[in-house]
Amino acid sequence: MPENNEVVIEIETEKEENKKPDFLIDESEEETDTPNEMEAETEERTIETVEAELETLKEDLKKQLEAVAEAEREQYEAERERLLRTAAEAENSKRRAETEAQKQLKFANKNIMDGLIPVLDSFDAAIKSVDGKVESSETSSDLSNFSEGVQLVHKQLLDVLKVHGLTLIAAAAGEPFDPNQHEAVFATESDEVPDGNVIEEFRCGYQLHDQVLRAAQVVVSKGKPEKQPSSEDSEEQETEDTIEE
Repeated sequence: MPENNEVVIEIETEKEENKKPDFLIDESEEETDTPNEMEAETEERTIETVEAELETLKEDLKKQLEAVAEAEREQYEAERERLLRTAAEAENSKRRAETEAQKQLKFANKNIMDGLIPVLDSFDAAIKSVDGKVESSETSSDLSNFSEGVQLVHKQLLDVLKVHGLTLIAAAAGEPFDPNQHEAVFATESDEVPDGNVIEEFRCGYQLHDQVLRAAQVVVSKGKPEKQPSSEDSEEQETEDTIEE
């Protein structure tokens, strides 16, 4: 029995020796978190940091994408405007070339028409000459037939030239003077024809399509002549002037 008691006493003594006094216990050891809590807190801070960095990266990436998109849009607009301007210039050049080609084709026979106008003048002179001889000749049958033949040939020639754009510019007596189609040879007073109107045609004109090749030569009216005072009126006027003196 005494031996067992000794053993018990020794064990209790060892426990008491291993036990630290209260004043030797460090407060930091009592308040220190467990390893799991520390890891959780560290992990939470890491997640928040990562999320913040991701948000920052997202904002930076968004700004970069917007800048790239704006630059691409500006480049696209500039390229589009350049292409539209080039297309418009090409279209205008094409239209000008077509217009010039049509104009050249339209007036390709202008030189020929200019050369035929004196021939037409000769026909007119021949017709007027023959008509005058037919009226004054006793044997007018042959001359009349000849005159009709010349007039027929003249008309056929005018019809053929009209198909190719040549038309006659005639100036009838009494119509207004048109400086675009008429050429005034001289002007004279007229009791019948108002001022600025055609009295008679001196020579006909011709135009090719809408271009005047030769204006019609005409005589233009200056209006009614001014009335001259009669001799009696002039004598009375002289008498009055003498009395006043």
